[in-house]
Amino acid sequence: MRSQTDSFLHPPTAARLPNGKLPRPSKFPLKLAQTTRIALPEGSVLIQSISHYVINIQLYEYNVTRPCAADLQITEPAFFMMTMLKGASVLYDEGGQLVLESPENICKLTYLPAGRYQRHLSKGEHMLLVLTLRPDWLIKKYGDQEELQELITRYNNNDEQCFGLPGFGIGQQIFSALAKLNTGTDVDIDIHIFINDCFGRYRNRLQTRISNVEYQEDKAREIGQFILQNFASKLVDDEPALARHFMISTVTLMRLAKRHFGRPLHQQVIELRLLNGLKLLLSTNKTVQEIAAMVGYEDANYFSRAFKKRFELPPNDIRLSVF
Repeated sequence: MRSQTDSFLHPPTAARLPNGKLPRPSKFPLKLAQTTRIALPEGSVLIQSISHYVINIQLYEYNVTRPCAADLQITEPAFFMMTMLKGASVLYDEGGQLVLESPENICKLTYLPAGRYQRHLSKGEHMLLVLTLRPDWLIKKYGDQEELQELITRYNNNDEQCFGLPGFGIGQQIFSALAKLNTGTDVDIDIHIFINDCFGRYRNRLQTRISNVEYQEDKAREIGQFILQNFASKLVDDEPALARHFMISTVTLMRLAKRHFGRPLHQQVIELRLLNGLKLLLSTNKTVQEIAAMVGYEDANYFSRAFKKRFELPPNDIRLSVF
């Protein structure tokens, strides 16, 4: 599989080296890897790459004397599993928006659309493993798993928004699995074992988190409180964005919201808006247009139709019947 990531758009100095020939001692040498050393104004980075038809493995070893920002380009939308063994990094998109924080020992699974990015690193040594997963392999093998639906949907829709699943502290286990590639005898079998090991560990942690009853209750309560306080905001109308806010999939968001409210989320939002609209009609002199905007409706006519359907009277008639 060809990597979807061009590590540096304009590297000052780049040298590709024969397999196993490292320009300086690597903290984690991979005997199967093609090695590239890139000199940076702030220091250098050693990149070891292993290409396979299912996965592309890239191990970055940064050594920088001051904070730096490395320009990256993703050529095609793809799934990435990123794991920090040492140090930390922060990924930003071309517009400067935070995409991904990678603390030490944390492994995260993300969807990233094509585009330019910047990886920011602090002074010191950093070791980052990036696994680019072949999309059709992941979808065929795990496409029926609920916890991955949002991630897969983003790819299928060629979504321009980045999306990441939660991170877990399994970095040491991931790198232990990577080390076994140096001792194997059959490259194809060894890489498949490595992929399944990494993905299996991550999915087990993800499923445990999602299935945990206490976690679900806390998250459902958190969603419920947020909706009650922000029912008039545009965010609650954007289910994918709302799911990103809570760092869960849209499917999980819908399930937990229904668990908390006893009805689908969109029905609960409508009910809250109309009930608060009724309250404002009865307690203020504001116009229908003003009240509609206050409870989350940009179109006052749409608010009036929804109001009449719910209370069997138009907003102004409610006022007349009371006063």
